[in-house]
Amino acid sequence: MSVILPIFPLGFSTFRCIPRVIVDDSDISVQYYYYKLTCVFDMYIDPRHLEQIAAIVEHGTLHEAARQLGTSQPALSRMITNLENRIGMRLFERSSRPLTPTEIGEKFARHGRAINAIRQQAFEEMQVGLRGMSGELNIGAPPFLCERLVGEAISSFLMQRPDIQVRLVPEYFPQLERIVLLNQVDIVICPLRLLTSSKNELAIDPLFRDDHVIVARKDHHLSKKMKITPRDLEESIWISHSEHSMLRSDMATALTSFGVSNLKIAFQSESAGAVFEMLRNTDFLTVLPRYAISRIAASNGLCALPVQFQSSFMMVGMVTPRNRLERPLLSAFAAHMHDYVAKELSDGPIP
Repeated sequence: MSVILPIFPLGFSTFRCIPRVIVDDSDISVQYYYYKLTCVFDMYIDPRHLEQIAAIVEHGTLHEAARQLGTSQPALSRMITNLENRIGMRLFERSSRPLTPTEIGEKFARHGRAINAIRQQAFEEMQVGLRGMSGELNIGAPPFLCERLVGEAISSFLMQRPDIQVRLVPEYFPQLERIVLLNQVDIVICPLRLLTSSKNELAIDPLFRDDHVIVARKDHHLSKKMKITPRDLEESIWISHSEHSMLRSDMATALTSFGVSNLKIAFQSESAGAVFEMLRNTDFLTVLPRYAISRIAASNGLCALPVQFQSSFMMVGMVTPRNRLERPLLSAFAAHMHDYVAKELSDGPIP
């Protein structure tokens, strides 16, 4: 009895020598046969060849297809011959003018047109990305910057770029600095004095200089006084900030410098919106950065009391990881922030 076991080496192509092992009762022998077979492992087809076939089908002649593709007629002819030998099928009818594709030739042309369309789409998307018109942007900022300045700037930025996605992360220090160092956000907008990392780690782009003010509703009785004393403030009721917020310590420092030693705290919140709502509907006071009420104070019924704190100025800016690859979308947003600050803040951008 004999058993024939074919041995198929990987990667064989047309007219390869294929060995067979013959096992019988007395001996094992190897016989060699020639088969016109092509293994799937040797059947990679260059996508460019499919696009070339699509061009030949579209234009009907090798001469015109070569001109459109920026190649030569002999190069296209060699490509067709080599591919036909590999697959063992004709791609074009040899007797027809213009060239008429066979069934497999038409299928290859269809794939070539699809590849060309994908290539064109990828190129267009690349161009859009290079103009900063697509992509995703992750932005971190303290809650009051999110509520007032950054949130509004993002709104106008999205109106110009409807195809982008923006994630705004409200956070306090030192967590804000940590997430930008870990590349969890693309950019942080914050008071620069709070940063502790070296200039080798973070790139800093100043936006504007700001200070702290006492905020009240517009018809608060203290808003009518020409001069406010520490006693006036000690007799008032106050809104405090989250224990995680630097505004809490900033408020204490500013009021102490003005001579205020005791405060009556009635409300505390991490929510910028809740603080604004409480200010509008009560006689409570709080300390905020001036940007938090600039331009919107009158429309929201809020005002800054005529109190000048000592040494309360601070610089607000944009912070990014220094060694990160520059992205067109991020650069476009940074430019937009500078323009927005110049237009929206009464004191304008930094000199």
